[in-house]
Amino acid sequence: MAKRWYVIKAVSGRESSIKELILGQLRAKHLTEHVGELLIPAERITEVKRGKKVSTERKLYPGYIYIEMELKQPILDVVNEVDGVTGFLGADSRNPDPLSVAEAEQIIKVAKAQSPEEQRQALVQIPFNLDDRVKVKEGTFAGMEGVVAEINPQKGEMRVMITVFGRQTPVWLEVWQAEAAV
Repeated sequence: MAKRWYVIKAVSGRESSIKELILGQLRAKHLTEHVGELLIPAERITEVKRGKKVSTERKLYPGYIYIEMELKQPILDVVNEVDGVTGFLGADSRNPDPLSVAEAEQIIKVAKAQSPEEQRQALVQIPFNLDDRVKVKEGTFAGMEGVVAEINPQKGEMRVMITVFGRQTPVWLEVWQAEAAV
């Protein structure tokens, strides 16, 4: 079975420790050959604090861990049993939806960028234009369609106007949370 990329929902702020717990549990149960990488994409930021340059990392997708794995029940059970994991991203956490190849490549490119410039360049790629119809893939408005009203390439976000109870409602989405409407 081929390995695909999936998204684990985790307690925000504890992603690194949860990642280590997952790896430890997988090693203990001898399942590491079915798992590739675990990624927590972070942006490297250089700021000036108290007159000194300080480099810090800010998680791009707080509360999410990306895992390359074969979709097997023992692996799902191990990951779901780890303290701090709230499930997998998708409609059914027992049968999570894999990321598309394009989404996975984008996440890998961002996570493995060597410099902040490379990372920013990888993040800026937005496949939508103003007035494009999109469908929300996850979150409160999952399954609903709307029109792109504004795009913020620096943050990789866009404002989508969705009709809720007959009224236009603006919703900020990250690019990966939407797909082109058919």
